[in-house]
Amino acid sequence: MIDTRGPALAAVEKFLKNFANANTRNQRRTYLREYIAYLAASRQCAENQLTVGDLLHRLNIQDWMDAARRGATRRRLGARGPHAAPSSMAARTTTVNTFSRFCGAPLRLSRPRIETVQRLTSLEAHRTLRLLAEHHPARMRVDVWERSVAVIALAVCTRRGLSDLHGMRLPDVDLDRVLPRARVTGEWYPLDVVSARVLTRWLLRHRELTARHDGRGRSDRLWVTTGPGRSGAGRRVAPAGFPARIRTLEAAHRKLTTQALGVPLRIEQFCGSPGVPLPGAVTARPGRLPAGTLLTRGGWEGPRTRPPVTGRRETVTLSRPYRRWLRSEPVATSES
Repeated sequence: MIDTRGPALAAVEKFLKNFANANTRNQRRTYLREYIAYLAASRQCAENQLTVGDLLHRLNIQDWMDAARRGATRRRLGARGPHAAPSSMAARTTTVNTFSRFCGAPLRLSRPRIETVQRLTSLEAHRTLRLLAEHHPARMRVDVWERSVAVIALAVCTRRGLSDLHGMRLPDVDLDRVLPRARVTGEWYPLDVVSARVLTRWLLRHRELTARHDGRGRSDRLWVTTGPGRSGAGRRVAPAGFPARIRTLEAAHRKLTTQALGVPLRIEQFCGSPGVPLPGAVTARPGRLPAGTLLTRGGWEGPRTRPPVTGRRETVTLSRPYRRWLRSEPVATSES
């Protein structure tokens, strides 16, 4: 049991060491640091003066939750405005419940119901990727557009969300093989022709951005910033070419889909609906690709190991021109 009179920052760091999964650990760290920063600002004290008991106080938690729900803790404007999404509020609640249980004083706060988003089918995802890869929005910088399309390409090919794609490094993309591939969380996935072309374009841009460092602080992270970071109180502004935060990728993706498609789709919506193969799919020959992989005229489908999306769906209205285009677009070929 953790002493509630002890420093909150030390308890949080000890708590985070229990997570083997990097994505879960980063999420817990993000929300606990947000909570600590909010509480310190509201009390007008230093963060190292807060105790574990301060974090576990129900009134403090409620104040923080209310502020987060209003969007008072946000640094970027969300797709629906400043208000926090139900999924992020559920993640905050889970973080507090897990931390309180670690401290020996479980709170068992009621967790909001998560609303799952409606995913594009595999055919729609590949068609939309080709559209985004070939048309650069006029009001978006070229380097940001190239990075965002590359993220979407990997989401389409691997059916992995941004939490998994964010940690990728340069060795995780192998484009020199006859069948290009990418590695996400230790598992390799084949890349179709369009995705390989998109990633090649981004890697050339990546080399250009990181070469400006003259070898100092050069990053092997796949996703890097395309411009200087935001200035803060007493913080040094990082130049372009340094690892990009997940929020940076999310904001750029939202801007791209809004300008190009008329609706701010999430990256997870491009992961495809499991069990929906593309037209003309044929079973791969044994020993060449992972079991269950399908080769198609429009690309490929990864192993069907993920369950279909169930539960309540979030209302996402696609623009009429975009939906009409999806229905009329011909099936892609490997040469397109």
